This record gives sequence, C-alpha cells and structure tokens, in this order.
Amino acid sequence: MALLADFGINADDIDIPSNELEDGIYDFEVGSVYVKNGSKAHPDRSWIIIEYIIGDTGLRKSELFELPQDPENMTDKETQRLGYYVSRLVDLGVAREAVNDVDDEDLIGLRGTLQLYSQAGKGANAGKMYQNIKNVKVEKNASADAQPQPKTARKTAASNPFA
Repeated sequence: MALLADFGINADDIDIPSNELEDGIYDFEVGSVYVKNGSKAHPDRSWIIIEYIIGDTGLRKSELFELPQDPENMTDKETQRLGYYVSRLVDLGVAREAVNDVDDEDLIGLRGTLQLYSQAGKGANAGKMYQNIKNVKVEKNASADAQPQPKTARKTAASNPFA
C-alpha cells in the first residue's frame, strides 16, 4: 500500500516547491553566521558562512567566504577573497575599523534587502548555473544597534592639551 494512501492524500495536484528563488530583490534577515572547517571535496579549507533567511519564504541563501590557509603568507587570490568578506561586513553596517572585532552575535538578526542573480559557472563549473548575492543593504536602525564599536580611547581634556 502507498505511503500517502493510509492518510487519504492524493499528491497529483500538489506543487513541488522550488529551492531556487527567481532573481530579484528580497528582504532578508541574517539567520546564522558560522565557520565551516573542511568539506568532502576540500578537507583542508575553511569558510565563514553567512546565512540569510529570505523574506517570509523561510528559504535560506548562504554566502561562503573562504579563509586563507596560511594567514601569515596569504596569496593574492586569498587576499582578494578576504576583501570580499570585509566588503560584505561593511555592507552589513559594520564600521571598517571594527571588522576584526565582529562575531556572529553582531550580525544575527540584521534585516535589510539583497539582490539574487544567477550566472553560469566558469572553468570546471561551466554549464552549471549559480545564484549569487549582491547589493546587500541593511536597515539603518538595525545596523546602528548591532554594529560593534571600534575600540578607541575616550577623549578627555586631559588627553588633549589643545582642547
């Protein structure tokens, strides 16, 4: 007997949900931020992953930012990849001078808009379509509340003899 037959369900008229969203601009909330160490294909690599919850669909889109294998001796490509991560944090409202102090709690819950766009892969990934994220903008109030403040000394008359 069929699995659904016991419940009197006929799935012929049920639409199959798509995990891909159409390209366009969507509201988002940062759902999680974490570090992933290794994968089956690349056990020696690590990534910072920012996961966005898209609108009220409940679907999630992730951005992966590969970390350098040797931070003391980064290649040009690793420096460029790290630049994309720094750029995304600035897009999320983090002050440039506070990027080194950001942790997951500073980003989770931020809301704003982002644009999803699809493009064909290149090289070994030619022929595959990928959906990417760009034009990330946070709500003004959310970024001000969640933004870590740079660690600077408070200015006082004693610290500034010219005041």
